[in-house]
Amino acid sequence: MSEVAILKGTPYSLPAEADASLNEMRSRLQIVRINLRSALQEAQRIGLVREMERAHGYSSVFESNSIEFEGPDLAGTVETIESDAGQKVLRDLNVNLLPELLRQDRRAFAAIGLETARVLALRYIGGDVRGLCQTDVRSLHAVVMAGVWFAGQYRQFDAAISGSDHAPFPTYDVAFAMSELTDWSQNPVDRDLAVLRAAVGHAWFTHVHPFQDGNGRVGRLLANVLLGQDGLPPAIVKAKAQRSQYIAALAHSDEGGDIMPLAGLFLKTIERYVSELQRPKAFKNLFDQLVANRGGSYFDWYRNSLSDFMDRLSSELELSGLRLTALDELSQEVFAGLRRGQSQNVLTALVRDGDGQELVLYQRPPSAAARNRFKADERVPSVAFALPNEQWKLEPYRRTKRADLEGLVEFWVQPDRPTRIFIDDEKGVGPSTVAAGASRLADQIRRGFARRFETPRNYFPSTRWLPKIHGGPG
Repeated sequence: MSEVAILKGTPYSLPAEADASLNEMRSRLQIVRINLRSALQEAQRIGLVREMERAHGYSSVFESNSIEFEGPDLAGTVETIESDAGQKVLRDLNVNLLPELLRQDRRAFAAIGLETARVLALRYIGGDVRGLCQTDVRSLHAVVMAGVWFAGQYRQFDAAISGSDHAPFPTYDVAFAMSELTDWSQNPVDRDLAVLRAAVGHAWFTHVHPFQDGNGRVGRLLANVLLGQDGLPPAIVKAKAQRSQYIAALAHSDEGGDIMPLAGLFLKTIERYVSELQRPKAFKNLFDQLVANRGGSYFDWYRNSLSDFMDRLSSELELSGLRLTALDELSQEVFAGLRRGQSQNVLTALVRDGDGQELVLYQRPPSAAARNRFKADERVPSVAFALPNEQWKLEPYRRTKRADLEGLVEFWVQPDRPTRIFIDDEKGVGPSTVAAGASRLADQIRRGFARRFETPRNYFPSTRWLPKIHGGPG
């Protein structure tokens, strides 16, 4: 076993195979802290710190609610929080006003309630404060779920999580389990493993599932408190673009005992946050556009073109007995980030056969071929392929090699009249029609499945987490 002090007293452990991932985490976090300091200094110099904090705060409320299919859209979230009713609650954290708001407008309540809880959570960051106590956790829940009879109370009935094989702790064990978790959270830790600490705290909390409802939203707040106490920005999981990755990572920790995919996801979200801080004016302009619902015409064109092509590809794959399941979607914000080269991946679809083999399609920044062929305002994300990775890795999937899919590397869907499909394979890069491109890709994918992919040891199959993507952690 790999000796990691932060895991002492937790349900989690790491084998020696995780050492490479831990070293990678340490080096990436060191870079994050350096970039964070310089980005904050620049934002302060141009006077955008408050605006950036506002934009990221409202984004975190919108995304966390959206994971649970709660609350208004981003524009509605901002409008609701900045309304007279929202400011009355936030000014003095007057949660007594929330139940009346819940009766009037449930979606507005979801936005204002979670923003109030986020502001309250910020009070647990700073100074010499370490970890959490049970009173903190229950106070956050009381705000998030204000107006319902169980707000701020541990559940009084045994619970089941929809679509999950995991059975949460029996009711009589919840208080003791939460005592163990909060006591652990107050221990000193290695700052270079702060993301692992937040992932453990979040996974452990959702595993206990201490409340009747609201566990997901409270759990994400708690993770961000732990990150903030270690001097890191919040982990904002994108509801459209990262929901499947998040649900899968929680399943890895809950049912597979592997905490690394969740730590890897949190690390990626923090790196994205710092990247946005490094471009404060660009991010603020994009946020303002999103709130105003402007600037989405090319994005909408691309999204519709990709959707039409994936439907056609799905039909072609079905002829070979392969099933394509759609996963995460691009948001306009993530689309803009990918086009300018921001390093992030979006799980787009999963292809499975009857023997349990799996192949993931994911969107990534435009390849060199796309950058050389198209102007910046015409570039679109590339769609690449990945196979299940070994356990104890920060990334649960690894990119395919040319040999895995008969020379196929990636493709992209170029909005045009008509739409063109560019495929990068052993023949080089060339355009196709939607029909011809779908047929060609499906044939190459079919031949890859027929040759049999190399399945890693201790493989954690998607059947363990796919049923959960239409629900949520609570």
